[in-house]
Amino acid sequence: MSNIVGTFSTEKDIYDSFNKTSRYNLKDIFSDYWFDFLDFASSKNIKIRSIVHKEVDRMMKCKSPHLGYNFFKCNNCNHEHFQYNTCKSRFCPSCGVKYAKERTHSILSKLISCPHRHLTFTIPDVLWPLFREKRSRLNLLFEAVNTTLSSWFTSQYKSENYRPGFVCTVHTFGRDNKWNVHIHCLMAEMVMGNNQLYKKVDFFPFDMLRKRFQTILLKLLEKDIGKKEFTLLRNEIYLNYQDGFYVRAKKNEFPSSKKALEYVLRYCGRPCFASYRILNIDDNDYITFWYQRSDDKLFVVEKIHVFKFILRIIVHIYEKNFKTIRYYGFYASRKHKNFGLFKFLVDREKLSFFASLLKWRFLMLISFNKDPLLCPICGTAMEFQYVFV
Repeated sequence: MSNIVGTFSTEKDIYDSFNKTSRYNLKDIFSDYWFDFLDFASSKNIKIRSIVHKEVDRMMKCKSPHLGYNFFKCNNCNHEHFQYNTCKSRFCPSCGVKYAKERTHSILSKLISCPHRHLTFTIPDVLWPLFREKRSRLNLLFEAVNTTLSSWFTSQYKSENYRPGFVCTVHTFGRDNKWNVHIHCLMAEMVMGNNQLYKKVDFFPFDMLRKRFQTILLKLLEKDIGKKEFTLLRNEIYLNYQDGFYVRAKKNEFPSSKKALEYVLRYCGRPCFASYRILNIDDNDYITFWYQRSDDKLFVVEKIHVFKFILRIIVHIYEKNFKTIRYYGFYASRKHKNFGLFKFLVDREKLSFFASLLKWRFLMLISFNKDPLLCPICGTAMEFQYVFV
């Protein structure tokens, strides 16, 4: 039975067809349904990972007395204000936005002032379950992309040993939020050499990237799973994907390197689902939401039970300490000897200013045009009194 309610040409058509009267957010949904969901999962023998319990619990306690608070007081009218601490969870929609902005700033501060290309490395859906059943295999995706790009430059420029620079992040979901593993890569359109300072690179051989990425990843999986266990699936993939795995590297896809980076990192530190896409939650606990399909660009409205929705979301929670963003080539921690000779994308003098904009008070001002430390009664700046944890 299909869960698709309808398809629409524009986002406006959706809201014209659905009378959305309430705003929904993930925190409220989990607060209302999480413990009932756990009972449901237990009855269906669905195993919930320990990290999921931890991250959901932190998210539900975000900005509540459970995590402590800072106490402020207005000395003009004696108004008292409790600013509750945040959870800092990557699963929290609120904290995740700040995390993504911090990551964007951190990476921008390292980028060379040159064009950057956005590449996407995808794999067939028959391989997706392998990365879900053993999450450490996500590291193999990073390794395969790194080897694919680095080895190509090595083979092309052996004498000069040109070194590329790129940043990768993994996504485990598609636009419908189902399990769909792929890698996004932001790559400088230049390489650094031993004798020659640099060389511009704006051509990427798609046939090479597809087939090389396919071969390298399948070899890594075979080593991890075992030749005997993996041979049948490997042969099937080579038969059905003779052109290799799909790699997308469209030129001038974004107006700037910053826009490309923001796109790549948009879900690196927050849930894979944006709350504004929820249209309704009915009395039978069915949730209606929309997403835009990538193939035909149509907007799809889907309706599923809230337990199924929760299950679809929590599967994308990463294991503890898993690095979703990784640097390679001359962007790695051991930089190229010529790295310091290049101009950076962001002037060094501006870094401290941009970093200050990531502080909680400035983010509130930028996002909501509201200073959280001004007294709501008289408008006087409130003073910090103490912290409670």
